[in-house]
Amino acid sequence: MAMSDWIRSLFIERAGLFLKLLSLRWDRTEDLVNGMIGVLKKYGVTSGNLLDLCCGNGRVSIHMAKKGFKTVGVDISKAFVEDARKKAEEHMVSDLATFHVGDVRELRQVLGSKLQPFDVVMSVWTSIGYYSTTEDLNIFKQAREVAREGAILIVAQITHSEYVSLKFAPTSYMEVGNMVLLESREYDPTRSHMATSWTFYEKQGEDLKFIDKVGFDLHVYSLSELCSLLSEAGWETVATYGSFLTLQLPGPLGSINIVAKAK
Repeated sequence: MAMSDWIRSLFIERAGLFLKLLSLRWDRTEDLVNGMIGVLKKYGVTSGNLLDLCCGNGRVSIHMAKKGFKTVGVDISKAFVEDARKKAEEHMVSDLATFHVGDVRELRQVLGSKLQPFDVVMSVWTSIGYYSTTEDLNIFKQAREVAREGAILIVAQITHSEYVSLKFAPTSYMEVGNMVLLESREYDPTRSHMATSWTFYEKQGEDLKFIDKVGFDLHVYSLSELCSLLSEAGWETVATYGSFLTLQLPGPLGSINIVAKAK
């Protein structure tokens, strides 16, 4: 299956740059996981097998393993997976958290003999929209196939089309240690499509030294679009939140968080 050029460029060829952004989110992960644990308890899930789609360097899988879940993370980036395995050892959960390099569009093939009925499936931090809607649908269909009846799917921290329409900013920047990231965006509301360019610089005194530049494309779903897609894939939405920390209802200025149950 062909891989989009930007996915290879950002997550494989420039994995070291993106790892710095992933590492920034580790400090925020424990609160997120505690919120998700609370939600899972509402549906009677306190342990079991967990599948983490597009797991990055394992921040969600490892924190969930520390809560007693047996987690399996899948990511297309070898560098991310290697870092996740290293971190699992550092956090002393390598017996509970395992990671595999692979394309989530070929989930059953990636899992292979490790296939097991999962009690929980997670997709965190806008890990969908990279491919076509048909391919996104296929990912969630395969996730349903490897999940037990009544399993819980959590789709967390999704940037949605209403938020982008209201809060669209063509440019922004952030600092990560001695690195500066400049971001420019173009949003097409007729297709709910965001084209983004990231330019990386290294701070050298008062100057900036160019490091690299990469562009990527994303389909930005609305809440209703995403719930319809999940339903077609075999998942019934049972709750939506603006945050798993506060359990507030989703609003136009926050992210989307969905809880769905396997039909």
